[in-house]
Amino acid sequence: MVKVSICVPAYKNPVGVERLLESVKVQSFTDYEVVVTDDSQDGSVEEVVRRAEVPGMVYVRNAVRKGATGNWNEAVRHASGEYIKIMHHDDWFTDRDCLARFVEMLEEHPEADLAFCGSRQVMLDGVGNRTGEEFDRAISDEHLKMISEDWRDLYIGDYIGAPSATIYRKGAPEYEEKLTWIVDVEFYMRLLQRNPRFVVSKEPLVSIGVSENQLTESCRTDGKLNIFEYGFVMQEFSLLSEEKYRQKFIQIALKYKMPFASLAPYGIPKKEYEKAAAKKRREDFVFYVGVAKRKVRKAFGKKRFA
Repeated sequence: MVKVSICVPAYKNPVGVERLLESVKVQSFTDYEVVVTDDSQDGSVEEVVRRAEVPGMVYVRNAVRKGATGNWNEAVRHASGEYIKIMHHDDWFTDRDCLARFVEMLEEHPEADLAFCGSRQVMLDGVGNRTGEEFDRAISDEHLKMISEDWRDLYIGDYIGAPSATIYRKGAPEYEEKLTWIVDVEFYMRLLQRNPRFVVSKEPLVSIGVSENQLTESCRTDGKLNIFEYGFVMQEFSLLSEEKYRQKFIQIALKYKMPFASLAPYGIPKKEYEKAAAKKRREDFVFYVGVAKRKVRKAFGKKRFA
């Protein structure tokens, strides 16, 4: 058995897969296998995989498309390693010692099943090439304290981050295939429900490729999808009884201008929704008045000096 299975659920991104595999090949930690499950209909990803000649490679072309979350699970099903290291095809290891540091976190903390790190957010163009814009991000001390005390607070915000920023022990639950947008949050919550201990490094051990073409960008603007997924997780973990989680759900609805009827099936009190909606209307009014005043002052200033 190898120590780590690097699981790569790929779909029509040969540029990203090639960059990721190159980052794997230079890792100082070498007790790994790479599992690529390919949901593409063409041979572009397969060609890159064959050409890369990565040691310990398992390549599987899905006979029938499984979709994003289904392909995550397919990659993990083919893994034989003690640890599972998901790496999405837009992402890569930041430097040659990153996999070693991921492994060290779990080796040094046998009480934990999950470890995660900071990340380097790298802007990509439409075909997956780097644009030069990047910044590092990591969990804040405040949010670290929150989820250390109560893992359910991940419902309020995904403070762990992208799946590529995690490593976990084999035997974890599968990703929930009913979900698309907050599938990682739901997975972390189930994992921590079983064992709330985790390890964290604020180092950007992975680089996360960010582009407008990603699935997450389309999910970000879909109100119905967000209501379904946050509602699903609220019911799964019985969060309705606590106001902070109800308020999170209500704010999601208001963000997407969803009516109360969309929340009613989940048990959200109508008065609570209406109060939050009225507050948001007041806040929006103050904001837009401020914008209008700034525009008037700017226009008036230009006239004075014309």
